[in-house]
Amino acid sequence: MAVAALLAAAAYTLWLNPEIRFYRYAAQVKRAWADRLHREQGAAFIVYGASSCAFAIDGGRMLQKHGLPVANFGLHAGMEPPFLTALALESTRPRDTLVVALEPALLTVPFDSPDLAAQMGLALGKPRLIHASDLTGERVHWIENVLSLRPGAYHFFTLLGKIALGKPLYRYAPEDVQPSGWQQTRERRPLSDPEIPPDPRLSPDARRLLLALKRWGETNRVAVVYSLAWGWASPEKVRPRRQMNARFLNEVAGILPVLKDASLGAHPVREHFADTEWHLTSEGAAARSDALAVQLKARQFWSAEELARLTEEP
Repeated sequence: MAVAALLAAAAYTLWLNPEIRFYRYAAQVKRAWADRLHREQGAAFIVYGASSCAFAIDGGRMLQKHGLPVANFGLHAGMEPPFLTALALESTRPRDTLVVALEPALLTVPFDSPDLAAQMGLALGKPRLIHASDLTGERVHWIENVLSLRPGAYHFFTLLGKIALGKPLYRYAPEDVQPSGWQQTRERRPLSDPEIPPDPRLSPDARRLLLALKRWGETNRVAVVYSLAWGWASPEKVRPRRQMNARFLNEVAGILPVLKDASLGAHPVREHFADTEWHLTSEGAAARSDALAVQLKARQFWSAEELARLTEEP
């Protein structure tokens, strides 16, 4: 009976779970766009991260307006950096530029083997993506991963509630994903203005991942750079948030080149954000994509001295 229940739960998660179905579709779209860019353009820019990346980088605009072949591999923060990294690496080729756009909140905490990463890795038939095994050397945790296929009580009752109320089973739909992998939503929600942590530092897990990425890039002839995600900051918090981000970037810059974005990840235009303080609207994504295009073309990077000065400015 227990085995039958586990098999039923696994079947639901792999083929029916609306969240997994959406992100499996999104991953397929992103891979197809990257394949197209490599066929038609040669080398490409592969930009990856969580949803702050998914909603921010309009590859179609960057190709048409700036002549830059860019694929957006942003997905969901709950999948955590190892899975997000491994998925992007699968579509990265020699002479490409890999742009790491993971927000600081994902790189300042330990990695936690999340269920969502295991579910996505198994749904894609790629269990070695779950812990970025080919990059990190971490083994595949088969028992743990299979047990992660069981949907929790929260998921079950939330789904029942949505069915009862006639609401969409997941907040995003396939039509929200553009061919380049860029994601949008019509939903608008109030935004929170979170407190600013005093001293963000790379976690040991994040440091090991970035160092492994640096070595991988050198071995595979891929330029690996970091780009800070844009998040909403109220006008009164823009300066302290930029100082906090400069401290974080100063540490990242010791491992990877950091693209020189003058906003330092704190964007105060409320109208440029949709349903969270990380999800840009089409207007916000246009501004972010244009700024990134300038940085990539000019190969503009922060120096350690510049970042150090920014952390000390009153």
